[in-house]
Amino acid sequence: MLDQTTVLLIQTTVMLTVTAQLNLTPFGNGSQSSYISDVDGNPEYAVNPPMSNEYSLDKCSSSTEKVGQARGAWWIFEFSFDTAYITDITIYYRENNAFEMDGFQLYVTNTPTIPPNGFLCYEDPKPGLPNIRQTIPCYHLGKYVIYYDRTGYELESIPYAPTVSLCYVAIYGCEKNFWGSNCDISCAESCIEKHCFPGNGSCILGGCSDKNCLNSNCDQYTAVCTEGCKERRTGNFCNKYNLAFDSSILFNSTRNEQAILANDGNKTSCVPSHGSEMWVQVDLKEISVVTEIYLTLIVNITKEGNHTLYASNYSGLWENGTVLFRGESLPTVINVSAVFRYLIYEPPIQNQIFKLEVCEIGIVGCPPTHFGPFCSKLCPAYCSGPCDIETGNCLFGCVNKWIGDKCDLGPSCYETNSDNLTTNCSPEIDQVYPASGPVNGGTLLTLTGNYLGNVNDSIFVDISGVRCHNVTVQTPYTDLTCVTGKYTALQTIGLFVWVNANYFSDSNTKYFTFKVPKILEFLPKKGILSGNTTVTIRGLNIDFEGQSRYNISFCDDVFCLKCSVLPKTISPTIIKCKTGKSVEPRNMTQLNVVIDDLTVLTLKETFQYLPDPTFDISTELPKALQGGGVVFSIRGNGFNNVGAITVERVDNPCDVPEDTSTECETPPRLQNEPDNQTIEVYFDGVTIQVTIEYVDDPTFENFHDVYLYDKQSSLEIKGRNILNVARREDYHIHVGLDGICFITDISMYNISCYPPKSVPRTNYTDDNTVHVILNVIKIQVYIGDIQYKTETVTENGNTFVMVVGILAAGLVVSVIIGMSAVLVLRRKKTKTVNEFKMKIKAKEEMIQKARREGECERIGNLRREDGNEYTEPDESVYDEINEDDENNTRGNSYLDANDGYDELGQRSPKSPYNQLQHTRDEKQRPNMMNNEINADDKLQSNKRRNDYLSLFSGYEQPISRNDPYDQFQQESADKKNEMTNFGNLIKESSND
Repeated sequence: MLDQTTVLLIQTTVMLTVTAQLNLTPFGNGSQSSYISDVDGNPEYAVNPPMSNEYSLDKCSSSTEKVGQARGAWWIFEFSFDTAYITDITIYYRENNAFEMDGFQLYVTNTPTIPPNGFLCYEDPKPGLPNIRQTIPCYHLGKYVIYYDRTGYELESIPYAPTVSLCYVAIYGCEKNFWGSNCDISCAESCIEKHCFPGNGSCILGGCSDKNCLNSNCDQYTAVCTEGCKERRTGNFCNKYNLAFDSSILFNSTRNEQAILANDGNKTSCVPSHGSEMWVQVDLKEISVVTEIYLTLIVNITKEGNHTLYASNYSGLWENGTVLFRGESLPTVINVSAVFRYLIYEPPIQNQIFKLEVCEIGIVGCPPTHFGPFCSKLCPAYCSGPCDIETGNCLFGCVNKWIGDKCDLGPSCYETNSDNLTTNCSPEIDQVYPASGPVNGGTLLTLTGNYLGNVNDSIFVDISGVRCHNVTVQTPYTDLTCVTGKYTALQTIGLFVWVNANYFSDSNTKYFTFKVPKILEFLPKKGILSGNTTVTIRGLNIDFEGQSRYNISFCDDVFCLKCSVLPKTISPTIIKCKTGKSVEPRNMTQLNVVIDDLTVLTLKETFQYLPDPTFDISTELPKALQGGGVVFSIRGNGFNNVGAITVERVDNPCDVPEDTSTECETPPRLQNEPDNQTIEVYFDGVTIQVTIEYVDDPTFENFHDVYLYDKQSSLEIKGRNILNVARREDYHIHVGLDGICFITDISMYNISCYPPKSVPRTNYTDDNTVHVILNVIKIQVYIGDIQYKTETVTENGNTFVMVVGILAAGLVVSVIIGMSAVLVLRRKKTKTVNEFKMKIKAKEEMIQKARREGECERIGNLRREDGNEYTEPDESVYDEINEDDENNTRGNSYLDANDGYDELGQRSPKSPYNQLQHTRDEKQRPNMMNNEINADDKLQSNKRRNDYLSLFSGYEQPISRNDPYDQFQQESADKKNEMTNFGNLIKESSND
């Protein structure tokens, strides 16, 4: 028994309607047209909080048009990852300066070229000033966001250059391949380029999308819609128009009220049928052009046979119709090229009982009046029957004597009896291409429209005041070409076309512009012998669209080597080309750029052809992760001679840290291939092969629930193969929008890191909950959410009680310590005062003793004056001064302060100063003693005591006997001053 069944693998994908809210500005860097200084008005200030219009140079970016360049003012944000799909952009401009914004433009581009060359999201309309706070929708994919202003402004009739002052910019969307409110959900594998809309995950470039697939269900690997298609769609990807959807289906062996299940788009709803003679007829209701047929059947038969498809324009007469297909098995799609109304399917076996289930019928084509993508365009009005579904040409001729492929030339516009069909109607112009050329002429123009003449017609073309030569009809009546002449100073706008006696005239529209191109420089200045080095040529007005318009070469005195133009790289200021090969090193001294054959631009600068690089290939295989992105090295020589080193399927070029090595990224692993895969590395025109060993990617466990973080402990992330190729420095763990989890330990199975102590910025409603995303090389994994722990009411109460208890205990301890300190200080003070009193008393006794001895000496001297000569006192008198006291420290200086008084008592009364000193001591002693007694109870500290004692410094040295008069006179005066000061200090102490 042959069982032919179409097996359906069904996977349900739940699509959520959400709004992308992730601000992407933390993931990139800004730049601008000019800089004030290293710290003022820098571009990164525009993406830093706060969200405000308040202006200052430490909060807002500030730049103007660069002097001498006339390219406008701009601010550019470049994403740190490849590209992002932008949903909207929020701008906060400088307060009170809306006039600066007037006429600004907002772009999303893939290059940082200025003026911007990319998708224009928004342009400020005129008249009126823009709002300084705006949120601008911009649904586009790009690498750069550019705020651009080239209009400038006027204040008090003084013109000012364009200026950009952005205080806050937020760019919302998701990195390509991700969607969701936090951009942490991967786009479906079935989306083309895995590219989906950030808001709901629907495919942008096609694939499994809710716009096409029934119930949004598709195979995640093939993108084939598994359950079927939405209305009027068919095909594996539900991207083609289904003629069968509006058709009538007839079964000869079942109740036909169930027939509608065979063309409802649902592959899972089938029409059962059984019998000995069976067929199914589809009536398209009109003769239509058909290109493909899809049948989803379940057939159970006992013998083998052929499935047969017939096409006919008559019902019930299929056997006389055209056989479109016959075979033992039905393919997924049957390609045909036919025009019919009825399609009939006949099963393999007739005259035997068998079962047949028809689940879905899809017929690709267009109704007879439409053509184009999904049958969105109308066929020409004068077609006789349907038109070609791709070109729109009338397949069966024209009606009412109209002629042409699209039946667009009426009988009143040509002579019907003429073999050449000369045009009699006025020409109509739809397009002129290209739109610009050099002033020297030579540009090949193509004009399209209607009634443009035939090969024998007399045709003249003037464009912008210049005659166009060599007019040639390419397609009768609709297309002609001509070559522009040389431009003169009397340029005008407009277009004039004469066909015989009829003409087209439009003097108000600019169809074509003449330009003066100029070459300024080129880079790099060197390349390798094998060529294929990309050279960037910079100039002015060098953007001329169209094929084969440039002929670029590097020349020396002998010959020239061609540099092939890269068409998609042409802009008003840049042309890129690839160098040709050279057989030997040489210096090419001139660059030649020829445009449209008649314009030759030259630049006298040298381009060097240098030797090709050589390589030292290692036998050790570099290892890589499944998604690529791992850096591997290649060693050799001459790498600095190469313009760019690239790896297949890798966007980023390799780095060249030195002439002998380069570092490149591995590409993603090819599916259904062995782990060891050979890749190609391109050194301009030299290609080498490197074998890469692919290993398992690291995997990570998600948090089972929201992780409650206590702000103290580390965060533990578990996984497998964590250090399998990847290194510690390759790991980056993001917490919230701007937080980093600092990695402290990492192993093959675990990562420990410390999140920020304070809560990072977040897009969640709960400000304490933030996401954790792990990045390693090109792998980005959403680990889960952490919630910063906050204290509950009970915990707050306990904490308050604990704090109060600690403060109370601290207060009691402080009081005890303070009282103890007071008692200790008071006791110490009392002891110090008593010691001071005893020392004062000892000094007083010493002074009294010295006085008595002095009186005795004077009496003895008086006796000797009667007849005995004066003799020097015995040296033993000086021995009364204790040597130990004399050598004591300053702490005992009070006892030393009166040293020398004993000697004074031994001096001869002949010296009047002895008497003077004695008299002064007698007078001052009572006052001084009173002051000392009053000071005893008022001394505050040891410091003041030292101040008192320091007044006596200088008395330690004995009085010189060589000049007793001068020495004693000076000392007595000093003593008088110092004792007076001492007395004053005692008074101050007592007053305290």
